[in-house]
Amino acid sequence: MMGTIIFVIFVFCSFIMAFTGGLAAKPHNYVVIENTFSPEHVNDPQVTTLAKKYRKRLFQVATIYSLISLIFFLPMKDSIFMTLFFLVFYALIANFYFLQIRYIRKMHNLIVQNHWELTEAPVQMNTQTIIEKNRKIVSIWWFVAALILIIAGNVVLLSFNQGLGIIMLITMLVTWLLLIVGWYYIKRLPVRALTDDQKINQQYNDLTKFYWSSMMAGMSIGITLMIFIPMFSIYMKPSTFMIFMIVEFILMFLLIGFTLYWLLRLRKKQDALLSQTPTFRYRGDDYYWRFGLYYNPNDHRLMIPDRVGMNIGVNIGRLGGKVSMAIVGIILVVAMVGTIGPMYFLDYHPNPMTYQVETNEIILDAPFYPSKEIAYNNIENVRLVKQLPDHFIKTNGLATDHYAIGNFQDKQTKISMFVINNDQPILEIQTKQRTYYYTNKQAKKTRDAYQAILAHLP
Repeated sequence: MMGTIIFVIFVFCSFIMAFTGGLAAKPHNYVVIENTFSPEHVNDPQVTTLAKKYRKRLFQVATIYSLISLIFFLPMKDSIFMTLFFLVFYALIANFYFLQIRYIRKMHNLIVQNHWELTEAPVQMNTQTIIEKNRKIVSIWWFVAALILIIAGNVVLLSFNQGLGIIMLITMLVTWLLLIVGWYYIKRLPVRALTDDQKINQQYNDLTKFYWSSMMAGMSIGITLMIFIPMFSIYMKPSTFMIFMIVEFILMFLLIGFTLYWLLRLRKKQDALLSQTPTFRYRGDDYYWRFGLYYNPNDHRLMIPDRVGMNIGVNIGRLGGKVSMAIVGIILVVAMVGTIGPMYFLDYHPNPMTYQVETNEIILDAPFYPSKEIAYNNIENVRLVKQLPDHFIKTNGLATDHYAIGNFQDKQTKISMFVINNDQPILEIQTKQRTYYYTNKQAKKTRDAYQAILAHLP
């Protein structure tokens, strides 16, 4: 199951990255693969041929890596599986990036060979445009709808599970605040004067502010719904559980699809505006875009629009930009080490799941998860079973094809798992507050734990 999910996600991400990367090969603000052309050269056959070749290479890379990802269907230990996933995924990102650099240089060489270099024009800015730069940005009150949804949903969730409700409330509020921060930086974006026509400059700026800010507000609602659906699905009947999961995936694809549509629509409108005037002004931006990144220590901006019109990047010429890049690198390394480290321990430790029989309680323990002390006088039922509950969802911990460790939820039941999947028997301990499941790598020790508990029960 895990292999199928990872394969589908990997293929989907590969082609989405190829598609979005290929947008750089389509002229936007007269920029093609990070190089600016004059209006009369932007559609030259040499330019369009090289751009098509770049897009073709991107999809070839996506196809090759999608075929490589078939290895995720092979039976293997979780540690090997996750190691291969990170290596292949990071290799895909690196391949796309170095392909981008290669074609940026090819496009620049084309400009040099044909003597198409542009002359930098001084900035001309209308004071009224600067004053009214945020006249079309959506109000911050647009985010209130998502806040109401978050509060209302968590009030209901808290009535089912107080601990889970608090965790989800904090998570959603942090996500909501991050989107407001994005809206704030959009508000701070300065006016761009790409032509001598100040009316077009104003319209261009209005489009940017409206589309980007409304997208942030829309995402605040969409992401909230995506988080709530799986949370509430665990409290529904098993027959409706799959319906909720289908709705979740449909919502995810709709959110991604609408975001791409919204930003592509913005690009199209911006380019249509620029095509109405021949007075395009080149500001020398190419010099500061190096290796696909913006580096300009003299630019006071930290957040800047990318050249494709589909994202907001950082100015790595500023300290904040360097720190942001370093944090991203650290997150990537920590994500890999933090994920595969426990997997290697679980796969190769002779006895990762342990138990201790004490006078008044039994203690269940697993790596990287707090041990659980279960008093014998709190146990209502104990038995050996052959399988886990049909429908449950992880609230925190680890869940793979081979392991289930942590806190889970099954309808109204709180569950703690210390389980190696497919190992039998499974020790089930029921208390009034929670149900515990435990397996040992050695089936005999699981049975011994069962007999030890029986011996201590009143």
